[in-house]
Amino acid sequence: MCACQDGWTEALSRHTEQERSSMVTKKGVKEMDDDKLKELRELVGQHAKLVYDAIKTGTVGELPHESQHYAQAIQEHMHLKHILNAIELADVRGGEQYEITVKGETVNPMAHIAAHSAVKEQMEHDPSIRAAFEKMVATGISAHHAEHVLGALFFEMEWERARAIETGKDAEKPQATYNRKIQKLIHDSAFRKKLARQFSDDHTVFE
Repeated sequence: MCACQDGWTEALSRHTEQERSSMVTKKGVKEMDDDKLKELRELVGQHAKLVYDAIKTGTVGELPHESQHYAQAIQEHMHLKHILNAIELADVRGGEQYEITVKGETVNPMAHIAAHSAVKEQMEHDPSIRAAFEKMVATGISAHHAEHVLGALFFEMEWERARAIETGKDAEKPQATYNRKIQKLIHDSAFRKKLARQFSDDHTVFE
């Protein structure tokens, strides 16, 4: 079984769980009802279909800038069956997520696309993320693999922050931990190698 099914897939599974809960009830945060969540997922699906249509018609350059990152992430994964199925059915699922089960964990393949898109966006605006990416690439990690590592760390932080809010804990702590890990990626070669092993560049789970 590939390493991504222990590290990378776990991160995607956590993101899928976070999407399901969406909002928590602690500290006055109103829980999102099922209808609103379904509507949001329908909008996400419509966006994915819009971007996919732009890819097929060669009009990606006409999309908003963030959507162009999303399009690039899709283009990098269109050879994978579950990714392509999720995209092609994005606007007809009626708000239902396309999910697969990997080693007992539920994973949304589109979360993988979202991770790559988020990292591409981060690299344009956050010098530390760009530095971590460039350091990984300079030390032998492929650009795609580097995005896996950064995406997994980002999803991990978002999941931990959501859990902190839900349990009334310090929601800023996960961000601080994330920032420290990004700095370690830049300066600590052993840490880079560890995360590269933990979060594989293997896409077997989506084939």
